[in-house]
Amino acid sequence: MIVKEHRPTPTRDKFQRAGDEAEQQMAHYLQRAFGEDQAVHVFNNLRLQRKGETAQLDHLILHRSGMIIVESKSVSTAVRINEREEWSRKWNGDWQGMPSPVLQAQRQAELLRQLLQDHAAQLRRKTLFGLLQGDFSSWQIDGLVAISDRGVLQTKGQRPSVCKADQVPERARGLIEQQAAQGRAALTLNAEEFERVSRFLLMQHREKKLPAASAPAQRDERGKGAPGQMKDQARTVPHKRPTPAGAKRAAAAPASAGAWLPTCSQCHSPHLKILFGHSYYFKCQDCGANTPLPRRACRNCGEPTRTRKQGLRFYADCERCGSSEHFFTNP
Repeated sequence: MIVKEHRPTPTRDKFQRAGDEAEQQMAHYLQRAFGEDQAVHVFNNLRLQRKGETAQLDHLILHRSGMIIVESKSVSTAVRINEREEWSRKWNGDWQGMPSPVLQAQRQAELLRQLLQDHAAQLRRKTLFGLLQGDFSSWQIDGLVAISDRGVLQTKGQRPSVCKADQVPERARGLIEQQAAQGRAALTLNAEEFERVSRFLLMQHREKKLPAASAPAQRDERGKGAPGQMKDQARTVPHKRPTPAGAKRAAAAPASAGAWLPTCSQCHSPHLKILFGHSYYFKCQDCGANTPLPRRACRNCGEPTRTRKQGLRFYADCERCGSSEHFFTNP
């Protein structure tokens, strides 16, 4: 399933836009491959920080036996890898050297492993004697480099970690099956740990601060409902304090004072389901009308929140205080 959607960065730089297009393409393939798979969690544009260092992960695939970092590269012409693992790309008819995305993914994996290890006591299970049952020091973190579909990959010999974007899902499934078959009990997450690590990674995401000159353009794009406004960034404004929905459909919640009971804007039916188009919205199961999802504020600090989907459940996540509130469950 997709835990964090792709979110392009507002920019006028053509190279940044090309990079965003490559990541969007890869996010599309991952959505098709793992969108309905509850045993695989996908994070797009995940930015992590540890002790002053930052790792910008284009895509991260979390499974019970490890992780896979996918580094997307925008290539409109050709990229070449020689026998010394040196990378170059063709630009204006000439070959120019470029940093190795493979080494980049390895550096990202090391920071990610250290970050998880810092919090292993909270993320991993413990024995009856209070000892930690497994950690992340030997956890498998694989890396894949995805070359955009329109590019040409020139390499000698087999390099299973480098492929075209449309080949990544198949390579990723192979790695997941391989690690599941070889995984040791101490290194495999149980269901509770898997969900805990997934929530931890999402809450560790740190948005990149844009230059002041970029801020107005970003607000304009959101105000117009630009395609770049993806579903995990449903920014909200202060709103009356809601009461989270129960495990069953929200219609079952009593309309008591202060409770939040969503109803259809047309027929006022409480039989709703949350869907996603350009943004999240309620779909009435009685008359079929659409109702915008109310904008929400954090119950703790009042800051705007972002809507996150996990299975049938929907959460309002606050970046400022790190809280996460479950507010609705689809029927």
